[in-house]
Amino acid sequence: MRSADPSQRRPGRPKDPGLEARRRTEILDAAAEFFARRGFSATDVQVIADQLGVGKGTVYRYFPTKEQLFLATVERGLDELTAEIDAVMADPAVDPVDLIRGAIRAYLGFFHRRPEMAELFIQERAAFPHHHRPLYFSEKNGDEKCRQREELLSRLIEAGRVRPMPLERFFDVVGDLLYGTILTNLLTGRPADPDAQADAVLDVVFHGILTDAERKQPKGRKKR
Repeated sequence: MRSADPSQRRPGRPKDPGLEARRRTEILDAAAEFFARRGFSATDVQVIADQLGVGKGTVYRYFPTKEQLFLATVERGLDELTAEIDAVMADPAVDPVDLIRGAIRAYLGFFHRRPEMAELFIQERAAFPHHHRPLYFSEKNGDEKCRQREELLSRLIEAGRVRPMPLERFFDVVGDLLYGTILTNLLTGRPADPDAQADAVLDVVFHGILTDAERKQPKGRKKR
């Protein structure tokens, strides 16, 4: 029997160019859920595959190891956090002080909507201490966005609106306050209003706790 003319064969199903991207997103969504709920060590890749109705090999085709899958979920979450805050910080029409206010609100709002990401960041720092990237408010990022934030704070200092201080101190202290807030929310299970928490952080950071009169007192004065 003669084989069919290749030119007469019916074309196969066209390749969906977005399929791989959608599948990758589905895997990361499921992985974030299970890693956050069960922890890295206790999560079997098989349960992630079962959740999606695919074979375990499909998951490994996208992420060859469980470690790579976990770190990819963290990386994606950090990228999403960064994108949200960058969008707030990118408006040149907004006063620089208000940009900082908006960035802090966006940070706490992100973790309020996505508490599983707080859990994953904590797990990453415990399981992979030499791998994690710093969260948004950190001078250790060293990227272009970080330099832009440094320039913004430097302009505020030069304009006399922020008192002179090492830039690293400002970003480290704010970052620690925000990370401590989301960590406490997660570990205590307390109900959190991200806007109210942002206002509290901003009040202490921007205004401090001492009155103007108290700050003017000599540092070495005797106690009464």
